[in-house]
Parts: sequence; C-alpha cells; structure tokens
Amino acid sequence: MIMNRIKNISLCFRVIFQIILVALPVLLVISWLFAPEPVMLLAGFIKLDAIPASYSGLHTYSAQAGAEPAIMHTLSLGEKSLGCLVSVIPMLIEMFVVYGLIKLFKRYEQGSIFSLEHVKTIRNIGYALLLGQVIEPAYQFAMGFVLTLKNPPGHHYAAISLDQANIGIVLTALLAILISWIMAEGYKLHEEQQLTV
Repeated sequence: MIMNRIKNISLCFRVIFQIILVALPVLLVISWLFAPEPVMLLAGFIKLDAIPASYSGLHTYSAQAGAEPAIMHTLSLGEKSLGCLVSVIPMLIEMFVVYGLIKLFKRYEQGSIFSLEHVKTIRNIGYALLLGQVIEPAYQFAMGFVLTLKNPPGHHYAAISLDQANIGIVLTALLAILISWIMAEGYKLHEEQQLTV
C-alpha cells in the first residue's frame, strides 16, 4: 500500500519534471524574443523576464546625471540572440538538476528506494547547484556586457549581485552533497552487515 503511494507520487513528480525539462529552453527563447519586457503567463502567475533584475531598473552612472535606465537603447535581434546564448549556460545547469530529479523519481517509481545510484544522483544535483552559484557572477558580468554594449560612452556597466537566494542555493547544494555522503556511508554499512550475516 505505502509502496504504491510512493510509486504514484513519484510518477506525478517525474512527469512534472519532464514537462519542466522541455519547457525551460522554450520559455527562455520566448522571454528573449520579448526582452526587455517581461512576459506574463497564466494571468500573471508566471513572469518570464530574460533581463536580470540588476539591469532592468535604473542605474546611476555618475553623480551629476542621476538615475537612468540601465539599458539605454532598443535591444537588437543580435543582442537578444547573444543574451539568449549567454542565458543558456545557467539554463543547462538547471536542466541537469531537473534531469537528475527525473532519474531519481523514476527509480522511486520503479520501487528502488535506496541504492548507490540514488547517492550519485543526489550528489551530482548538489554539485550542479553549487556550480551554478560559482558561475553566477561570470554570467551576470557577461549579461551586463551584452545588454549595455551599445549604450552611449560612459554608460556601460556590469553588476554582480548576491542575495539570500544565492546563499540558500549554496546551503541546499552543500546539504545535498552531505546527505549523499551520509547515504553512501549508510549503504556501505548495510552491505557490510549483509556480508557478515
């Protein structure tokens, strides 16, 4: 009975993650087609914004000028394409994490709850989340270069921001890596006990 519930819930989550895996690149392209304006889906429930928050508002370039838009020109198709290309890097990491979750829930759906494959998948998800946060500053810098390249002289900038969400993701990544290590050690102990009996 409990195993059937685990299998059914795992099936639901696997399907949800498969939909997300397919939707991520499609939504990325859609968001860049309409950039710099955000795209609202499902009556505003989902907001797609290709432009990072640090570039979508106002920025003070000099003490004399006051606050001005960060992007001071209409984005060309080439700039949108380049921005989309830069955005692919963090999206690939997100897709790797989602793919790992699909693999995990597929194993649960098949009745496999505790194996070394689970440990490897959870560990890889943790490392991918950590890698995503390590490359985040380079992504933000590259995005600033792309978005402000055609601004007038003296109005180019790159912003690198870290907030609670970044810290939360790093902690989640470290926790996933730690849990995978504990699971691996537990699996080894279980195997040793099976051999001694």
